[in-house]
Amino acid sequence: MPDDHSAPLIPAAASGSPAPFRIVAPGLRTFAVVLWIVAALLVPIGIVGSGPRALVFVWAPSLFTAAVAWFVLWRPRIEATAEALVVVDVRRTSTIAWRRVEAVSAKYGLEVTTSEGVRRIWIAPRPTARLRIDPEQGTSVTRVATSTEDDRTGGPVPVTVAAAARRLVAFVPVDESGDALPPAQVTAAPITHRAHWVAILLLIVLGTLGSLSGAQL
Repeated sequence: MPDDHSAPLIPAAASGSPAPFRIVAPGLRTFAVVLWIVAALLVPIGIVGSGPRALVFVWAPSLFTAAVAWFVLWRPRIEATAEALVVVDVRRTSTIAWRRVEAVSAKYGLEVTTSEGVRRIWIAPRPTARLRIDPEQGTSVTRVATSTEDDRTGGPVPVTVAAAARRLVAFVPVDESGDALPPAQVTAAPITHRAHWVAILLLIVLGTLGSLSGAQL
C-alpha cells in the first residue's frame, strides 16, 4: 500500500539517536556541473567568435554562470545534526533547534512546520523530487526499505521526499513525561537565520555585468 503523503509527520517517541546526515538534490548538482563546464567553455568560444577582444567582456557572463551553479544549484542542502536542523537555500541559512520543529510534510514537497510557520525546502519543491542522503564523516546511513530493495548501510543513499521527511522527524525529541521543567533547567531552543547578502549581491552584480558584456560580444 502506498504511503499517505498528505498528512504531516508528527514527532513520536523513537528508540536510539539517529546518525547525523545531510540531504542534497543530485539532479541540481548534476546541472551545476553542466553549468560549470559551460562557464569554462564561454571563454574559448568568445575568443573564437569575437577575437582577443572577447577577453574583456566574456569573463562576466562566465563568472555569473559559475556563481549561479554554486549558489543556486550546488550549495543548497539540509543538514540534520544532533542539535538542530540546518536548512541552506539561496537566500539564507536557517538553524532550527529540533524542539521547535512541530511537523514535517511531504505532500507538496518537503515542508518543515515550526513555531514561525511552514518552511518550504528549496531542494525539494515537489513530492517527486529526487534527493540523496549523504552520511556525515564517520557515520553510515541505513537505506530505507521499500518493496524493491533491502536495508543496507554505507555511503550515499537515494531517497524520496517522503522518506527524507521520515528521517528528519526521527530527530525531533518527544517529552513523554508531560511534566514541565523548572525555568532554570529549560535550555534555549532558538531558530536563527543568516541571510546570504554577499551571494545575492554578487549574483545581481555579475548578472548585470554579464548582460552588458554579452551585448558587446
